Amino acid sequence: MTVAHEVPVVSAPVPQQQPPAPASHPSPCPSWCKDRQYPLGHLFGPTSTAHWSPQAVLSNPHPAGFAAPIMVRAELYRGDEESDLGEVLMFVQGETDVELTADEVDVFIAQAQGWVDTLRVLRRQMG
Repeated sequence: MTVAHEVPVVSAPVPQQQPPAPASHPSPCPSWCKDRQYPLGHLFGPTSTAHWSPQAVLSNPHPAGFAAPIMVRAELYRGDEESDLGEVLMFVQGETDVELTADEVDVFIAQAQGWVDTLRVLRRQMG
């Protein structure tokens, strides 16, 4: 009687899938452009590109109740179409309103001054 021996099955290693290569944009990113960690996050189509800067955020000094933690934000934006570079714009968005005590107003004024200083940097980057 012959005893059959089990032969271990060795499978070939499964190739690791590589993440897709980043898409090239129809227009180059300006020096202030920020990748927001989303694949193709600022590519709207095969020939148009939206470029965004980091956001300058003014925090809410009293985010109570339903108030948002951010008062206002600003960022640079440029929308390009094919080889035509768009105009650089500053996008400003208000988030909430708030009631402040005298002490909170003092904090808000100090934060607002820092935010305005950041806006000046963004303005210089606009050209």
